[in-house]
Amino acid sequence: MEKSGNIQFKDPYEMLTVIDDDILEGRISLHKWQREILEDYGKPSNASKPFKAAVRAANGSGKDQFVIAPCALWTCMASANAVAIVTTASGNQLDRQTDKYIKQLMNTINKMFGTQVWKMNYRHYTNLLNGSTIELFVTDEAGRAEGWHPVVPGGELAIFVSEAKSVPDDIFTALARCTGFTKRVDVSSPGPPSGHFYNMCTGGNWKQYHVTAFDCPHLSEEYINEIKDSYGETSALYKSMIMAEFGGMDEQVVINHQKLVDLDKHEIEHLEEDYNVAGLDLSAGGDEQVLVIRNGNKTLAVEAFNFRDTVALINHLEHLFRKYKLDHEQSVIYGDAGGLGKPILDQLKANWNVTYVLNQAKPYNNLAYLNRGAELWFSVGKLIEYGEIMVPKESKLRKQLASRYFVVTPQNKLQLESKKQARSKGHVSPDRADAFVLAFADYRGIKPKKLRKKRTEKFTPKQFNLTSNKQRAVFGFNVRSNPWLQDEIQQLQELSRSRN
Repeated sequence: MEKSGNIQFKDPYEMLTVIDDDILEGRISLHKWQREILEDYGKPSNASKPFKAAVRAANGSGKDQFVIAPCALWTCMASANAVAIVTTASGNQLDRQTDKYIKQLMNTINKMFGTQVWKMNYRHYTNLLNGSTIELFVTDEAGRAEGWHPVVPGGELAIFVSEAKSVPDDIFTALARCTGFTKRVDVSSPGPPSGHFYNMCTGGNWKQYHVTAFDCPHLSEEYINEIKDSYGETSALYKSMIMAEFGGMDEQVVINHQKLVDLDKHEIEHLEEDYNVAGLDLSAGGDEQVLVIRNGNKTLAVEAFNFRDTVALINHLEHLFRKYKLDHEQSVIYGDAGGLGKPILDQLKANWNVTYVLNQAKPYNNLAYLNRGAELWFSVGKLIEYGEIMVPKESKLRKQLASRYFVVTPQNKLQLESKKQARSKGHVSPDRADAFVLAFADYRGIKPKKLRKKRTEKFTPKQFNLTSNKQRAVFGFNVRSNPWLQDEIQQLQELSRSRN
C-alpha cells in the first residue's frame, strides 16, 4: 500500500478489510456473495474483455454499501486517471444510499492517510493523488449517460447502475454508446420480467449474481417471516423483496384487478351496523370531488361531482350528509386533509363528525409503510383480498382501485407511486378510489364464514378514534394481513411485546 500515487489493494474486498474498522474489528462480516462479487470485480479486465455483472438482490441486502461504493472507490484508487460513473433513476436513492456510502469510504481513506486523498464536491469526487474521478448523476436525461470514455488510452472506465429495474430504456441505450469501458455493474431488486435489466440477468454475456434474503445473515428471520406472513409466499412483494425474483407488472399494483373479479364469484354477507361511515376526497384542479358512504362492509353510494365554488360545494356535501344519515353520533366522515381539502373540512367540522386523514402523516406501522396513505391502501387491499368488503360494480371506481402502483423504498418501506408518475402512464387521478379507501379507514372486518371465530373485540369508529397510536398499531393497522382477524391480533400482540 502506498501513500502517494496509486493506493494499491488487490481488490475491493481486501480494501474493505483494511480500511473499514467495523470489518477489521469483527463487528461486521462480509457475506459470501459480497466477497465473491468484490473479488471477481478486482480481476484484470480491459476494454476488449470488460467485466460485466448483473446483480439482482433482495431488498436490504447491502448492494450500494458493499458492492457499488467499494468497487467505484477501489477503481479510482488502483489506477491513475480512472473514471467511475454511478447513476440511478432516483435522486433520493443516489444521495441517501450510494453517495452516502461512497463519502463514508472517502472520509475513512482521508483519515487513514492523514491527508486529503479525496476532494469531495456534490456528486463529483477527485482523487488528488492520481487524478481519478467519480461522477454521480440521476438518469433524468439520456444525454447525461452518453459520451463517457477513458481519460487516457487504455485507461479504466467503470459504469455502475443502481436500482437498474427503474432506469428508462433510453438510458441503457445511451450507456451502450460509451466506448472503452473496462467494468460495468448493474444492481437492483427485481421488477417486471422485461427490459434491459431482466435481459442482463437471464441471458447474454453478463456474469449473473442472484442474492436472496436467505443469503444475507443480517436480515433477520423475523423480518423474512413478517413479509411472508403479511403478503404470502406467492405475492409480488415476497418474490421481489425476499427471493429476488422477477414478477409481472400487474403484481406491482396495491389491489390486483383479479382480486376485484374474484369478489363477484361468491356472495358476501352484509355485516350491518346501525350507523353509516363516509370517505371524502376533495380534489382540486378539475378532478372529481367524491363522497363514498358505507354501512358495515357494504358500500351504499359513490357520489362524484365537481364544484368550483366552495359555498356551493359545502351546501351540496351537507345535503348528502343528511341524505345518508351521517349525523348519527357514531357516524364519522374521514376526509383527506392534504392540499386544499383542509379549509373545507374545517368548515364542515363545525357541524359534522369529521376526522382528518393526512396521507403523508406517520403510519401506525412505520416499519412497513412510508406514510399513512400507503398503509390505508394496503389495509383496504387486504380486506378485498380476503373477500370481506363489498366493492360496487362501478367501472370507474374499480379501474382506479386497480391502477395504483407501489414501490419499495431503499429502507424497505412500502410507498404509493406518485400521482405524477401515474398520470405519465395515462392513469386518471384516483379520486373515487381514494374516497373509497378513506371510507374504510377504520373498518375491522372478520374472517370468511368457514374461518370465522367469535369476535372478542368490537370497536365503533368513535371508540377507535379514542384509542392510542400504540393500541392502533397492535389492533388496527399493521402490515400483517387483515389486522382485525383474531388469530393475527394475537400474533401482533406477541410481536409488539417482543419489540418493546
